[in-house]
Amino acid sequence: MKNVKLSLWLSALSLLIGLVLLVPSTAGAANWISGDESYAAKWVKDIEQELNKQDYWMVFMNDPRTPQPSVLYLLNRAAIAYEAKNPQLAKDLVNEALEVLQEGVRRKYFSQADVDPIINYIKQHVPVQVA
Repeated sequence: MKNVKLSLWLSALSLLIGLVLLVPSTAGAANWISGDESYAAKWVKDIEQELNKQDYWMVFMNDPRTPQPSVLYLLNRAAIAYEAKNPQLAKDLVNEALEVLQEGVRRKYFSQADVDPIINYIKQHVPVQVA
């Protein structure tokens, strides 16, 4: 009887510990996923808000790559390069971010018409001239 109680008690304790370990935490999350205060420039935050608009959520639904974080990561790197007085690197990074969207068009995840407003918005808000 004593062994059964001990076994039951240990099972309950291990279940409790297991549940505690399953509690979600943001401690291990990548620091660029929620870049609210970590973006290098305000224009990156503006572009993030545009990408998250209701108008565009259907555009990215067919893309298994989830391009928004990649685009924002590259644009933030472009902002850092621009702030460091390296406009050519900033321009290259912006072009790379736009290429992420163009790759989605080539793979037929969305159409060119779907991403043209996003691309135009990005081009209008970055501090470097892109083709």
